[in-house]
Amino acid sequence: MRRADLALRFIPTGLLGRLAGGIGELRLEILDYPGEWLLDLPLLRQSYRDWSRTTLDLARRGPRAALARDWLDFLARHSADNAGDAEIARQASELYRAFLAACRMQQQLSFLQPGRFLNSGQLADPSLLYFCPMPFAVGAGIRPGSIAALMEERFEAYKRVIVQPFFALLARGVDRQIVLVDVLRALNAGEEAFADQRLALETILAAFRFGRRSLLRLLFGARIDRVLFAATKADHVPALQRDHLEALMANLVAVPSLRAEQARARVAATALASVRCTEDGTDMIDGRKVDVVIGLPHDGIKRIRFFPGIVPMTAPPKGFWGERFTEFPVFQPPRIETAAKDGIPHINLDKALDFLLGDALT
Repeated sequence: MRRADLALRFIPTGLLGRLAGGIGELRLEILDYPGEWLLDLPLLRQSYRDWSRTTLDLARRGPRAALARDWLDFLARHSADNAGDAEIARQASELYRAFLAACRMQQQLSFLQPGRFLNSGQLADPSLLYFCPMPFAVGAGIRPGSIAALMEERFEAYKRVIVQPFFALLARGVDRQIVLVDVLRALNAGEEAFADQRLALETILAAFRFGRRSLLRLLFGARIDRVLFAATKADHVPALQRDHLEALMANLVAVPSLRAEQARARVAATALASVRCTEDGTDMIDGRKVDVVIGLPHDGIKRIRFFPGIVPMTAPPKGFWGERFTEFPVFQPPRIETAAKDGIPHINLDKALDFLLGDALT
């Protein structure tokens, strides 16, 4: 996790600011952390048995099933009632971690828990990660001294030592949140990946504490009173498609957005590129003129014209998934002239900052 402390000085424009005169100052603490860590927050409300059952059910279905084979075969050879063996627990956890990594790399899936298995950060004790879900017989308890008891103990230690302090940090001081979502990657990966991304977002945001800012909130724990959902890589699609990308982002988080609004928090969606790496242009495809983006691939020497296809405004229908979505290139950022006065080219970064901070700069 990275922190940045900023002091923004500005000339107030509101009535109270004009009456007070002088220069206003807004102090910001910015927390930047891997999105995978947010997937751990729902674990705080789950028991080890419940989490195991949910995770195993998911692992046996869809694109996960083939990738989980080695891990599930290992679990089949080591019953939950067997004696607690630290080496067996470590091997099982490594197979489970390899399964999660394959889900992300090969199928572009998003709902992968625990988040630290894929992005551990700095851990003083790696053994906190030596656990995984285990199957239980219906109605069976966890036998003391068994491998399941060892896994449960480490699961609870993981929540206590890693997840709870992270949640406390968010609950204590975070009242504005921007959630970056690679919607285009999920579209490219196919129907299962897109559905999995929606599941991950809804699960994560169910753990957020929403509510309008007030003195009582500041005294008894911060609540997120503004949240912005930003679809990244907006510069990979031409201008008209950015409106579609923003609408698709809003559709993906429609359910958690309603919950936030019911708690009187402000919610918005946008399409974002903090550094714009392309320009808009046109090209001829099959005899018709289409909008494209033009940029220099990261490993190329010649600029290319790229047509991303049509980005749907809502969840795509079944017919959309007949073929994989367009593979998106990685573009080089533009060269920034040292004397440039217009700053770094971007898409909607100003809009995002205005939504998150605009009310505090009046």
